[in-house]
Amino acid sequence: MAAELETSTLRPLTADDVDALIELNTLCEIAETGHPDHEVVSWIRDGVDEYRSYGIFDEQGLVAAAWLETEPSGHIGFEADVRVRPGLDKAIGDPLLAAIRSAAAAADPDRPLHVFANASADRARAWVEGHGATVIRHFWRMRIDLDESHAAAPAQRAGVRVRTVRDDDTDLREVFRVVDTSFQDHFGHDGTRTYEHWLTSLRRRSNLDLSLWWLAEIDGVAVAALLGWRLPDDEQEWTGHVGTLGTLREVRGRGIGSTLLRIAFAEFAARGLRKATLGVDAANPTGAVRLYESVGMHPDHEWVLYELPPLAAGTG
Repeated sequence: MAAELETSTLRPLTADDVDALIELNTLCEIAETGHPDHEVVSWIRDGVDEYRSYGIFDEQGLVAAAWLETEPSGHIGFEADVRVRPGLDKAIGDPLLAAIRSAAAAADPDRPLHVFANASADRARAWVEGHGATVIRHFWRMRIDLDESHAAAPAQRAGVRVRTVRDDDTDLREVFRVVDTSFQDHFGHDGTRTYEHWLTSLRRRSNLDLSLWWLAEIDGVAVAALLGWRLPDDEQEWTGHVGTLGTLREVRGRGIGSTLLRIAFAEFAARGLRKATLGVDAANPTGAVRLYESVGMHPDHEWVLYELPPLAAGTG
């Protein structure tokens, strides 16, 4: 199949295309890294409605796809991706990239496009760089292998109370406040995401389990939060995943983050999960990487974040 695939085969994706989109993304991840990305699969399954997506089809099915976030995520750039079936010319994705860049420009002409790529994906990186994308950040997935030594929860720190999150509006608003405030120091955060949108996204997640969410309080006021998830892994088992860890600036350096992580690891281990992962900005200014290393985590995968500038007026 050549890159001159007719652009008339490009169409918006629908809910009926979710399985095909998951299959395409999984094939790409295995080709690039040797493993599926189960976090992305979970997002596609539960959160695809938050994105505008397009696909190119041939007689055998979906050969390339692209998606663009359409709802506020609290980041300065539009999150997007383009995937082309392994073995095919990456240029098949050109009209898809054009479609999402045009859609982004229509939504907000001043907002750049952010595209992640696996660090090892040389062809995909060369393709997006050929369209003028520049590297702006590196991110790591960090991992720890869990065993019986992690099963005992740590003692709580003096003056700090850690508890699980209740499924009520008061607690969930506290989680959102702590996370949104603590992430003001993180790369790309613009504070535009509302509680209502965050809650709607949360309720879409089929693997939501608030018994894996914790709040840390001082004098009854929440100052830190950890949001845990269960994800499948390559051995048809499950892994624990720290989706979010946020600590308010004024209480950092007091061991609250490490306590939350050890509590999460203990719960993961108690449930028979054999590893835990999380994603982190490699240049995080709050010392997150040092924190994760201090509890025994290590990098085991790298992503590169690219930025494409907004389309100039009259282009796209």
